[in-house]
Amino acid sequence: LLYGHSGASGAPGHAQVHARPPALTTFLDRQKFQTATAMAAMAAKPLARRSTAFGVSDVIIGTSPLGGIGTSISDAAAAAIVEKCVATGFRDFDTAPLYGLGKAEERLGEGLRRSGKAAQCRVWTKVGRLIRTTENVADPDDVEEANVPGKGIYLDSPKDARPVQDYSWNGAFLSYDDSVRRLGENIKICGLRCHDPETKLLESLAVCTGGSLEGLSALRQRHGTEVSIGLNDADVALRLLQAVQSGTQALRVDSVMLAGRWHLLDQTGAEVFRYCAEHSIAVHVAGVYASGLLAGGALYEYRKPSMAEKKRLQSWAALCAEHAVSLKAAALAFAFLP
Repeated sequence: LLYGHSGASGAPGHAQVHARPPALTTFLDRQKFQTATAMAAMAAKPLARRSTAFGVSDVIIGTSPLGGIGTSISDAAAAAIVEKCVATGFRDFDTAPLYGLGKAEERLGEGLRRSGKAAQCRVWTKVGRLIRTTENVADPDDVEEANVPGKGIYLDSPKDARPVQDYSWNGAFLSYDDSVRRLGENIKICGLRCHDPETKLLESLAVCTGGSLEGLSALRQRHGTEVSIGLNDADVALRLLQAVQSGTQALRVDSVMLAGRWHLLDQTGAEVFRYCAEHSIAVHVAGVYASGLLAGGALYEYRKPSMAEKKRLQSWAALCAEHAVSLKAAALAFAFLP
């Protein structure tokens, strides 16, 4: 999954359920132990290398920049970017309600229609945050304050938009309907990802009865959409996958989008690859350029890189120069190794 920026972002905020039952605490502690045990068992196993070449059809274009991440862009420029991607041969795109608080989805839909090939394209989007206007927020405590306009990293977010966290079954259905509306006519949503359930509370809400993963499973039955998880914490990804596998609900995860945990500077997602390989779950690797640092950018995970990170970058750059290979090419090839 080719991203200029990480595919999962945003600090955790409030959720609609404000207390965790003791049973969930016990469940999560058990999952944490099982994850540590599984990681230790898998550590000695080498990752299987990809045996086939990769090309344009294997890449999913990430659209967080269409929400004005770090740099504001116009609607026309955003549409032109999408059109150029389609003209180049790309057909798969990943987006989210969070990206520009709905703006990226709107711009992606418009660009795909302008390309004249929208019917050939597939879109993954996400659930977990409902985008509401200030007057339509039922409970202010549910607003994710870190991502409201003026505080978050998306400069093109509408000023009156508010991200409301909702990891319920109903929230998944509402989010899907909202995304269909924002993307507009003739855009096919092929997959839905549970986005950023990266606190213990959100993690439990995602997997519990009546949670977002159950909702995504119901949406798959109704619309044929792939069930996926999108996040940047490898440990949480493993716990969620194990919770689904060990649960009594008839759930199945088709893919995991892991952001920022498999690139030249960070390989902490290796155990997710191993687990998914054993359970026939696809892995979509986001942030292969380390938030842009490996492609000439100045930031690493939305901050200035540390001295140690700069040294690793310089080491890779020197090795690539020695072999007359561009750093960007090496970074993309590395993403496709497993």
